[in-house]
Amino acid sequence: MARSNTEASRHRDPRTVLEAACDLYEAGQRSRAAKLFKQAAAAGVIEAQVNLANIYDAGDGVRSDFQAARYWYRRAIDRGSSEAAYNLAVSYLNRDNSRWARYWLLVAEKLGDEDALELLEKLY
Repeated sequence: MARSNTEASRHRDPRTVLEAACDLYEAGQRSRAAKLFKQAAAAGVIEAQVNLANIYDAGDGVRSDFQAARYWYRRAIDRGSSEAAYNLAVSYLNRDNSRWARYWLLVAEKLGDEDALELLEKLY
């Protein structure tokens, strides 16, 4: 009997799981992709953490869940992701919370995100 992508992924390394998740996402299988992104994210793959946070933030293939998005953005930020800090800032901007948006833009800038400084200058 053939195993599903999810079942087979349990036996792969996290980077391979991330690749499978990206393939599923690009094929429009957002819900299945989210499950694999979560598996790779839990294993500490920063790109998977950012992708999963983006999916939760947008409600793309899963129920929109800002708390879950924030959790995964923070995990990626804790591991040095400027992209996650920038995306979290934008998420706060979209929720009309300029105080936290500014904070995370400053974090993103400190982590090396060039777009963060540009957005800060436009906002303030």
